[in-house]
Amino acid sequence: MAKNISRLWLLPILLLIFGPLAFYLLKGLTFSTRKVPDKNPATYVFHAPIAKVRTAVESSFPYPPQDDSLYGDWNPSRMSGRGSPETEFDLTQEGLTKSDVYHWLHSPLGYKAEFKLLLIPMSDSSTRADVQTSQSMVRIGPTLFGDGGDFYERVAPTTIEEYGILLKIGRALNEPDMPPLKLPK
Repeated sequence: MAKNISRLWLLPILLLIFGPLAFYLLKGLTFSTRKVPDKNPATYVFHAPIAKVRTAVESSFPYPPQDDSLYGDWNPSRMSGRGSPETEFDLTQEGLTKSDVYHWLHSPLGYKAEFKLLLIPMSDSSTRADVQTSQSMVRIGPTLFGDGGDFYERVAPTTIEEYGILLKIGRALNEPDMPPLKLPK
């Protein structure tokens, strides 16, 4: 009996160490995904020449960012096999946004991703813009030990952020008749 009582001091220490880890593992396994009824487009053809679209991209995503939003830079052609400095724009998300799709206990999770915007001239007066997503993830929670980073879970892109990028460029271009953003119900 005395042996069992002397080991009870170990229980709070184990709970302190493994309790938060179990919580984050449970959260990572149980967050919910809200369905977007119809996917948003990740490609749009703007009725503007590529030079005008480039200017709209630069004004829409300035560096340094003005808030916890996206900022970007043109990708040098020597670093990319597909694009050129005029056509490939890397977008970085400064902070986290509240996800419209990924929730835990009815609260939106923090979402972040990396985006690449490709501009393809279709004619002298139209330019296609494609948004590609990589490294999309939601924040599960902070780490309690170590380097002070956060726990993240990789997730599928939602098409909401991708089309949001296209809408922002469209507003800068005064593009008429862009469909509205589709969100989960």
